[in-house]
Amino acid sequence: MEVHDVSKQSEKSHKSHDTIFIGKVRQIIATVCLGPICFGVAFTWTSPVLPQLLEGNATNFSGTGLSVSDGSWVGSMVAIGELVASVPLGYLVGRYGAKICTLLLLVPMLIFTFIAIFLNDVYSLCIARFFSGMATGGICVVGPVYISEISQISFRGVLGSLFEMLIYVGMVFVSVIGAYLDYIKLTIIVGVLNLLIGLVFFYLPDSPTHLIKMNKREKAAKALRFYRHSNYEVDNDLDELYERIHKAERSERFTIETLKSRVVIRGLIATVGLTIFQQLSGIDGIAFYLVQIFQAAQTNIDDYTSAIIVAVAQFVSALIVLFIIEKANRKTFLHVSAIGMAVCLAAVGAFYQLKKNDIYFPGLNAIPIVGLVMHAFAYSVGLGPIPWIVNGECFAADVSGVANGIIMTVNVFVLFLITKISPIVMDSHGTEYVFYFYAICMVLCVVFVHFCVIETKGKSLHAIQLELSS
Repeated sequence: MEVHDVSKQSEKSHKSHDTIFIGKVRQIIATVCLGPICFGVAFTWTSPVLPQLLEGNATNFSGTGLSVSDGSWVGSMVAIGELVASVPLGYLVGRYGAKICTLLLLVPMLIFTFIAIFLNDVYSLCIARFFSGMATGGICVVGPVYISEISQISFRGVLGSLFEMLIYVGMVFVSVIGAYLDYIKLTIIVGVLNLLIGLVFFYLPDSPTHLIKMNKREKAAKALRFYRHSNYEVDNDLDELYERIHKAERSERFTIETLKSRVVIRGLIATVGLTIFQQLSGIDGIAFYLVQIFQAAQTNIDDYTSAIIVAVAQFVSALIVLFIIEKANRKTFLHVSAIGMAVCLAAVGAFYQLKKNDIYFPGLNAIPIVGLVMHAFAYSVGLGPIPWIVNGECFAADVSGVANGIIMTVNVFVLFLITKISPIVMDSHGTEYVFYFYAICMVLCVVFVHFCVIETKGKSLHAIQLELSS
């Protein structure tokens, strides 16, 4: 009898583990459908496409090809689109929920696809990139909100890291496909990919948090069971959600005076500074024009193959970081990251300098690809994930929305400057000066982190706020 009872308990436990596993799988599927892969694809679309347009051999493109200045506008317009979308999306997510906003982001991506396929001049491509920027900027705002609202606390870090890693999956995808197809076929594939992901997401439930906010308790219960398991006891969670949401609505009152407090000012100095140095690391400026950078290097390795290798390295490094990010303090990783990138960027800059002066030695041609692979890993260790972690750790609920709006605006503005100016400087003065500039910025980043960024790992919001106010 006892053996029979134990057997039944074991079977019941096994079924419970299976249902919990299914819930986590659904959370992973939802994370994929939020669009991080499409973000990576849209973000690095210019890497394989611009060389085709600059050479004037792209299908369906009028004229003899883009000028370098035209190409810089096509590359940088994505930042303008991000800036336009990110601020209002923060409001729309709170009002209409993450699901509706995510589905709405399909519209600018499909507009981008239509324009890029059927219209064939530089102005149309700039407009297309603007719309793709609206979609990617929206994904940055909506994705983390939906993830935080559907996941258990114990699984939230995994989903957040997965979201970032999937961006690199998109970058690898576009680098590989773009190496073998013209930009029209590549763009068609991007459009189909967006439609398929949007179709799957359409059938997923809205977040329990938003449904409770809309006083739809039964639908919220159904959504919770969908993302946990069918037998999950939802009442306590729903009551807690209701109390937290309506308490926040009563207590959160933001005023301009809040921004003037010492805590917020020091928090903004740290987080805005980190987001500026994140862009000044050159990670996006390099990703946008990766094939062109390797074309200028004139090594024995195929330019598109080199771009694929770097994209794969970014993905692998992001995967490795999932297992080491909690092994040391935030500032330690930031210092290691900035120093590593400074060395790599200086080495790549020196390569172009030596090449220009006709100085050669064995192994010289390996410097660009090795340097950029190591640069990608160094970025993933610190300046990639940690600024976003610190953003969420430094601000109280009443100011976090405004603070993150400021941070995102600055990030996108610097992104625009980098992606607009970099190709012009590379063409007129030399690629080495761009890399030297990035390397100097990383040295300054080490100094900034030492003096202006506090350690937040393992500390509560209250402890962080006390340290910022001291």
